[in-house]
Amino acid sequence: MLPNWLNKHLFTYNPDKLPEPLLVDLRARLARFSPENPAISIVIPAYNEEASILNMLSSLADQRGSVPTEILVVNNNSKDRTQDLLDRCGVRSILETRPGVANARQAGLEAARGRIQANADADCLYPAGWAETITNPLRDPAVGCAYGLYSFLPGPTSSRLALMGYEKAAYLVNSIRNRHKAYLNVYGFNFSFRRTDALAVGGFLLDSGREGSVAELIAAGIAPPPSGRCEDGWMALSLQQQGKGRTVRVTHPDARVWTSDRRLMADGSLGKAFANRVWKTIREMGAYTTPKTDDTTNP
Repeated sequence: MLPNWLNKHLFTYNPDKLPEPLLVDLRARLARFSPENPAISIVIPAYNEEASILNMLSSLADQRGSVPTEILVVNNNSKDRTQDLLDRCGVRSILETRPGVANARQAGLEAARGRIQANADADCLYPAGWAETITNPLRDPAVGCAYGLYSFLPGPTSSRLALMGYEKAAYLVNSIRNRHKAYLNVYGFNFSFRRTDALAVGGFLLDSGREGSVAELIAAGIAPPPSGRCEDGWMALSLQQQGKGRTVRVTHPDARVWTSDRRLMADGSLGKAFANRVWKTIREMGAYTTPKTDDTTNP
């Protein structure tokens, strides 16, 4: 029930005792992602991600595409071996000491060199065609932001079948929100924009509150910041409001990211997580379906 391509990247490792063949393989596959003049920058914030960052890098190392692409990791002042692993893999990285994913994303935006920025996270796995697929809509000047969907990787206490049911329900809510509030569906680990546009609208909202997009927080049954703003959705909304283009959803399988189920399971069980989200969605359904002038509409 998992795509075959995931198998290559679901390896386990000990950050303190990495096998040399693994490092040699990763360095070799990642070497081409440091071009002098990239067209696309894949930017990844990372905080204490030693347990999963090599899996993510392995998936990005298999990216295919016709344009030069760089990988840039923003180490958000990690206290574990995240930086050591990045150095040993030869990945370009910068340090951002201000805590919070918004600060890390902003640092990455300022340091990136590509015309297009694709945003990823350190605990996700990406199909080989992801970077190309998630950025293709930006060829249309009427599009300012593109985002993809996600699926959950089953953990020790969850099943893929149950997670699929949850994803289908979440997709329905996503579609309802998409009618008038597409920016609420933008996930920080799977969206893209033109870098000059993002800089022109002022970059990421640095006081956007706790980590995670509005969509992620709602999906996790967690209240967004009092402002209702998170850095990724706010970026999508700002791009539209300032005339950079509308927000579009990319449904191609290559734009579907696979991520950990750890936020779902924080409720204690998938059933409890599902119940919490259903009731929260019902309470908020009126807000999702009410049009406003500053909202985005997908084609």
